[in-house]
Amino acid sequence: MIKLLQKITIIVFSLTLVTFVLFTLIAEFTTDRTLPEIAIASEELEISVNDKDDVLLNGVTAYDGKDGDITDKILIESVSKFVKPGVCTVTYAVADSDRHVAKKTRTIRYTDYTPPEFYMKRALVYSVDEALDIRGAVGARDCLDGDISDKVTILATDYVQNTAGVFTVSLQVTNSMGDSIYLDVTVHVEGNETMAPEIQLEKSLIYIKKGEKPVFEDYIKEVTVNGKLMKSYNLLVSTNFDSDEPGTYNVHYYISTNEGYEGHSILTVVVEE
Repeated sequence: MIKLLQKITIIVFSLTLVTFVLFTLIAEFTTDRTLPEIAIASEELEISVNDKDDVLLNGVTAYDGKDGDITDKILIESVSKFVKPGVCTVTYAVADSDRHVAKKTRTIRYTDYTPPEFYMKRALVYSVDEALDIRGAVGARDCLDGDISDKVTILATDYVQNTAGVFTVSLQVTNSMGDSIYLDVTVHVEGNETMAPEIQLEKSLIYIKKGEKPVFEDYIKEVTVNGKLMKSYNLLVSTNFDSDEPGTYNVHYYISTNEGYEGHSILTVVVEE
C-alpha cells in the first residue's frame, strides 16, 4: 500500500512538473517581448499660436514588432511650461496590445508667440470720493489663452483710501505656459469738481516699439462737461515720454474751460525693445 502511494505521488509530481515546464515553454515562446518605438521626423517642431492641438502630432509615428503600425494610438502625455519664451517640450506616449509603453519628447517653438499684455478699460484718474477699483479697470490678453483678466494680480500698492494724491500699483499676470509680465502703473486721485471736463480716450494703455513716436492728441476720443460734448477746448499735453528708452510713461492730458475748470486724464505708454 505504501509503495502504491509512493508511485502515485511520483506520478502526480511528474505530471505537475511536466505541466509547469510545458506552460513555461509556451509562455516563453508566445509572450511579446518587443517594445513599441516612437519616431519623430524632427527634434523641433515650429507651429503658430493659432494652430490646433493636433498639429503637435505632425511627423510623429509609432511601430511595434507584434502589432505593426500603431501611430493612431499615440497620445500627447504632457506639454511643459515654457523653458524660454515661446518654447516648450511635448511628451508623447504609446502602448501596444500587451501594454508595453514607449515615450518620447521633442521641442515645440511658437514662431509668432508674444508675451501677454495688459490693457485698461479706463484711465487711472479718480476723484477722491470715487471707489478705486484697479481690478475692474485693468485687464490682460494673451495670444494663447485669450483674455486672462482674471489672472491679474496686484502685487503691491501704496494707495491710501479716500486720500488725494499720486499712488503706484504693481501688477502681474501669468499665462497658462508660465510666462509672467509685470507693470507698475500710476494712479491719480484728485478732488471732485462737478463742472470739470471729462476726457475720454480711445485707449488708456498702449504698447509701442522703441523709436515709435505716436501723436498723443489723436488718442482723445471726446471731451464732455456734464454729458454735453465740448467741440472746442484748451488742451495741454504733458509727458516725460522718451521713445528711445524702453519703459513705462504717463501722458497727461489737461483740458480747461473758460470758467477755469480743468479736466485730467492719463494715457499709459509702454515702450518695448
